[in-house]
Amino acid sequence: MIYFVSNRNITDDSLLFGDNFNAQGAEVLRVAKAVQDNEGNFSLALMDEAPIMHNGDIADEVQTPLEAVFEQCDNADSPCVLFVHGFNQDIKKNLKKCREIEAYGVNVIAFSWPSNPGPNFILRKISEYKRARKNARRSAMAFERLLDKLNGFVETNRSKTRKQGQIQTLAIHSLGNYLMQSMVQVPDYDHQAAMFKNILLHQADADNPGHASWLDTLGQSSRVLVTVNETDDVLDFSDFINPDRIGNTAANMTAQYATYYNFTDAAGANDSHRLWHKPAVENPTIKHFFSRVFDGKNPVKAGMQFNGDLNCYNVI
Repeated sequence: MIYFVSNRNITDDSLLFGDNFNAQGAEVLRVAKAVQDNEGNFSLALMDEAPIMHNGDIADEVQTPLEAVFEQCDNADSPCVLFVHGFNQDIKKNLKKCREIEAYGVNVIAFSWPSNPGPNFILRKISEYKRARKNARRSAMAFERLLDKLNGFVETNRSKTRKQGQIQTLAIHSLGNYLMQSMVQVPDYDHQAAMFKNILLHQADADNPGHASWLDTLGQSSRVLVTVNETDDVLDFSDFINPDRIGNTAANMTAQYATYYNFTDAAGANDSHRLWHKPAVENPTIKHFFSRVFDGKNPVKAGMQFNGDLNCYNVI
């Protein structure tokens, strides 16, 4: 199962969401389910409030789309990953990455924000990137609302005998980490991400200098895992504009409550920006790492060497 929760505008396209903010406001969320037809083509189906049934009768209450998604994912046999994408992602690209993660045997809830503001040609890519960073900051409130709703669901529905449901991993990719940083670093951050067992900061397009403080805010309640690939070709582009990025800098790895994993010299990692996908994932150690992380478990350190000088695990 793949679901989309988005603050993007609604369109007439089969993939539903556009590249701008929701017309009612940047913090307004709509929910859709990815549906595949008999020919293998995907579309998104918008979800609306539905009446709640009690003993075959329709009750007065209604179930919101978010409640329906949380319930289905929480009660499924497979783990669920809440995924936040990075820069330059329309819904087609976002769906492709969701399907790559789904292939690990997990369900996916994607928070999809307008990271593809255009113009979409190479000479204006720096301008587009700067606009996307602004969109990430503006989307932080919408993401916080999503986490508030998820925390409310967990508090209401989790029984004493089932303290942890299936929604256990928050995976944040590339520029999505800047969105996360924007949410965490405000004075009134209410630790909404503390419910996750794993928080994966994957190839983070966020400043390496000074990053330890907001990672430690997250790491006091959850297992925070940070991936680094110094030859990441996508983050090389970001370096033209920004200071060193967390995801491509094997330095200043000083967060007390985070664990760093350096994939730079790992077989197959090469210049990859998506380490969960080919060719990197053809390395059994890398595949096992992501299988465990997406499953809400702690990675096994076999196939890794701890580097005390850099404070990271070097993946081989």
